[in-house]
Amino acid sequence: MDGLLLLDKPTGPTSHDIVASLRAVCGGVKTGHAGTLDPLASGLLVILLGKATKLAPYIPGDPKVYEGCILLGISTDSLDIEGELLAEASYEGSGEEAAAALAAQVGTVEQQPPMFSAAKYKGKPLYRYARRGVEVPRQSRQVQVYRFEMTGFRSGKGRAEVDFQVECSPGTYVRELAARVGDTLGCGGVISSLRRIASGPFRVENALTLHDVERRMEGHAGTEGFVLSMERAVEGYKRIDVSDEGLRTARNGAPLNPEMICGMDTGIIAGDTVAVFAGGALLGMHRVTRESPLASYALRMM
Repeated sequence: MDGLLLLDKPTGPTSHDIVASLRAVCGGVKTGHAGTLDPLASGLLVILLGKATKLAPYIPGDPKVYEGCILLGISTDSLDIEGELLAEASYEGSGEEAAAALAAQVGTVEQQPPMFSAAKYKGKPLYRYARRGVEVPRQSRQVQVYRFEMTGFRSGKGRAEVDFQVECSPGTYVRELAARVGDTLGCGGVISSLRRIASGPFRVENALTLHDVERRMEGHAGTEGFVLSMERAVEGYKRIDVSDEGLRTARNGAPLNPEMICGMDTGIIAGDTVAVFAGGALLGMHRVTRESPLASYALRMM
């Protein structure tokens, strides 16, 4: 069982919990995922099965698209509604002001992973340190917010709820963006709900729930129709096709040479990552060198 499974994650379990459940449902097949979702978040989780787990670094995931709600008027340690309350401040502003605060976050943003996150320090996720009240160093990074729009607004009694949709680069912490909006408005803000609706070319409306997968597997329907092939997963990459000799050479662990190429997309240059096919099946992923399209051992076999 090799390929991609688009899963609609519910709120509550961690991404790791979902992977463990699927591994059991699918008979112990090696299972991973491309892009973590917080327990509070629901929506699209791209699951990798079998040999497809090797494709994790290559799965297209830009942009990520989320929809959710920001609660204005409070701040918590986890930057979401489930954290410990740190401060409260009344929000008496308008929806127009809230929309402007969202729009102000668009562009290149320097983010530091929240302490309540799955980012790691010395091999352990930050949330384990946070639960013990331990603050550890965190490396800042730049992310891109392509679009951040308000889709609804409700207010009263010093609080406001801002529905939104955000389109951003992989690795963006939407909770941190919500806190920035709250700081901009001078009242604090936290995520009260979050749902991923797209990741690169993949969309949540094409995803199954864990219950759907369990029902199909129990009914012995197999994976036909809901596990995407590895070839489908790399459709966006430039392609090189190699001969049968190239296939045998690669399987023997030797470098390929230009004479083994029987087809190649135009415009491939040094530094490109390309999908290498043999007989119509994905053989591996390769980073093109300056010397020749395939003159190195850097073919990641599937």
